[in-house]
Amino acid sequence: MRDPIAGLRERLLRAGISPVRVARYSAELSEHLADITDELIANGVPPARAHGAALSRLGDPETLAAAMLAQPRLRSLPSRLPALAWLALPLAVELGVIALLAILLVAAGRQGLAPMAPLIIDLLLLLAPLGIAWSIAVSALRRRTGIAWPLAGMLTTLLAATAFDLTIGSDAVAVSLSGPAPGRLALYALVTITPFLLLHRYRRVR
Repeated sequence: MRDPIAGLRERLLRAGISPVRVARYSAELSEHLADITDELIANGVPPARAHGAALSRLGDPETLAAAMLAQPRLRSLPSRLPALAWLALPLAVELGVIALLAILLVAAGRQGLAPMAPLIIDLLLLLAPLGIAWSIAVSALRRRTGIAWPLAGMLTTLLAATAFDLTIGSDAVAVSLSGPAPGRLALYALVTITPFLLLHRYRRVR
């Protein structure tokens, strides 16, 4: 028999309720269900029947879900403002990373660390968009959200990462915008977007 609380949890997540609130609500329901079951068993009801009776006493899943869905404030930011959560914020983080690394490069050059700094900065520039893209993917999978907004956010972040260049001068770093590098973009997509699509499909068919 499928756990009705697990089914309720999936429904609330797909409806946009915050995962933290869903986890808390599910834990409260599970604890209440266990208390009712223990009470019935203590009163002489067989365990198999006690569990079913406890589920009936707990309430209909539709009613339990409606109690949460009726409160718009419980919906997560990605559910209420998807463009901000999936597009604007990740892109702002990526641009902030580029700006921060440029500042660090200038500081390193002034401190005489220029020979080592570019290698480290290049590595960070390579890894940062991967981390941001995977953060989007993990958040989307955790929230059981649709595919369109997270995919747009991942692609936008990766495009920005491959379009910006840092040019190192003697005492300054120039940030320039060029066309996305197709090879690097394809590699990024292979290790982020492709696994996300596969995992998203796997969750949908479960």
